[in-house]
Amino acid sequence: MKKIIITIISTLFTITLILFSCTKKDSTGISPDYKENAGTAGNPNVNNPTVTGGTLAINTATQNSSLYVGGTSWINPTCGSTNSLTIKGINGNINVSLTFASSPITGTYTLGTVAGSGICSLTIIDAPNQPAGVVWVAKTGTISVTTSSLSINASFSSIKCSQETFSLPQVTVSGTLGCLP
Repeated sequence: MKKIIITIISTLFTITLILFSCTKKDSTGISPDYKENAGTAGNPNVNNPTVTGGTLAINTATQNSSLYVGGTSWINPTCGSTNSLTIKGINGNINVSLTFASSPITGTYTLGTVAGSGICSLTIIDAPNQPAGVVWVAKTGTISVTTSSLSINASFSSIKCSQETFSLPQVTVSGTLGCLP
């Protein structure tokens, strides 16, 4: 008999709890400031279709490509001196730049997005088989630099470059950059 009374009380308590939890709540809290039937389809800012008001970034590049830097069709603009911080290579619209934080010396440098101590940055603009104007950046890898009193030369092989905001696709770059003062 005691079990039956406990079961009945438990059941009544559960049913009461369910009934009170299903009642409509008072809506005095924070809510969007728009009317559902005002023709906005639930969007408080009709002219801006995203929730945050920003636009979605769209990657216009769709395939990997490769680039060999150096050779007869490449122009290496002269640098002001062997203390120059940037070495460039140009072939038509393709522009490759290698930037150092301080005057380069003979040795191996790590590639990164920002030049620093022992780190240089490699950027490519208008890589072949890629959309015009897209900037590609080497985020990892190494280059070998040789300097003399007359020149700066940098060589690299199979460096993977990607866009700042997208990791794929990639442009693989190999070759040499150099300049004479």
